[in-house]
Amino acid sequence: MQTHTGDLFALHSRQQKRSQFTKVLDRLTQLVNWVALAKVVNDKTGREQDRPKGGRPPYPTQALLKIIVLQQLYGNLSDEEMEYALLDRMSWQHFIGLTHVRDLPDARTIWAFKNQLAQVGGAATLFADVQRQLAGAGLIAKGGQLIDATLVSAPTTHLTKQEKQSVDAGNTPDHWTNKVAAHKDTDAHWTAKRNQWTFGYKAHINADQANKLIQVIAVTPANVSDTTVFAPLLDTTLKRSQQGKTVHADRGYDSAKNRATVKAMKLRDGIACNDDRKRYDQTDIHQRNKRLAKIRGRVEHVFGGWEKTMGKHIRCIGLVRATTTITLQALVYNLRRWVTLDSRGASAA
Repeated sequence: MQTHTGDLFALHSRQQKRSQFTKVLDRLTQLVNWVALAKVVNDKTGREQDRPKGGRPPYPTQALLKIIVLQQLYGNLSDEEMEYALLDRMSWQHFIGLTHVRDLPDARTIWAFKNQLAQVGGAATLFADVQRQLAGAGLIAKGGQLIDATLVSAPTTHLTKQEKQSVDAGNTPDHWTNKVAAHKDTDAHWTAKRNQWTFGYKAHINADQANKLIQVIAVTPANVSDTTVFAPLLDTTLKRSQQGKTVHADRGYDSAKNRATVKAMKLRDGIACNDDRKRYDQTDIHQRNKRLAKIRGRVEHVFGGWEKTMGKHIRCIGLVRATTTITLQALVYNLRRWVTLDSRGASAA
C-alpha cells in the first residue's frame, strides 16, 4: 500500500479547514480594539512600563487578555488546562499572537495576571471599556431594562460550628494558620433555590431588552437578597431613558421600596407582583405578570448563554477574586454576543 510522506500544500490546506472552526476568534480579532483594552490594564497595573533594572520583559498584555477570554469562552478552563490547550492548539496561539515564540504563558503566569487584575479592580474597568466599544459599534442599550440575578457556585468551604460563629462575628479562628486561612472562603455563603443548595456568590445584572447585552453587573455573597441590590443596577441616564423606560424584574423584587425607587427615577414599573393577600380574585395580577413575563423572560436567554459558554461556577475564593472572575465572565458573554449580533447585521462596525 502506497503512503504519502509529504505534501507541499498540507499546511495551507489545514489552515483553510481550520478557518471554518475559528470564525468566532477571527471575528473577535477584527471587532475588538485589543490595544485599547491592553492600555486599560497597563494604566491600572503598570505591566508594560519601562524596567530600569532590566530583567525579562513580561508577556504582552494583549496576549494575556486574549488568554483569559479563551479560558472562559471555551468552557471555563482551569489555568492548568489552559496551559496545555495553548501548547496544543495552533489556532489559539495564532489568536493571542504568540505563534512563533519558544515559551508560552504557563498556569502560574495566567493565575498571576488574573490576581493582579483582582488587586487593582481591573475587571470593572475592562468591562466598562468593552461597553464603550459596543456602543461605538452601534450596540447601545435599547428597550426595557431587565433586572435579575443568578447563582455562581464556588469551591465549598467546610466550617465547624465554632469556626462559623467566629467568621460570622468578623474574626479569624485562633487555630487557623495563615495558610489555612488563605484556603478558606469566608465571603461565600450557602443559599437555597427550588430546594437546591448552592455555596458561592450571586451575579446581579441589568441587561437590555433588544440586544440582550449585560449593561451593569454587581457581585454579592449568595445569601444576599435580590431586593437589596436593585437600585444600584438601574440606569437612570437620559440617554438610556430615551431608548426605553420600563424596568422588568420578577416577583423577587416586588417591594414598596423598589417600586418607589422606580417611580422616583421617573422610570416605568415592570416589576411582577406577588399575590395580594387582601384580595380574593388575583386574576388582574396574574394577567399583568403574564404580559410582563414575555419580555422579562429574555433575561433567561442571557443566563442560558452564560451557562452554555462558561458554566456558572468559579474556582477562586474570596469576594475580591470572585467579583473579578464573574465580571470577566460577563465581559466574555458580551463579546460572544457581539459576534452573534454582528453576524446578523446589528453591529455598525
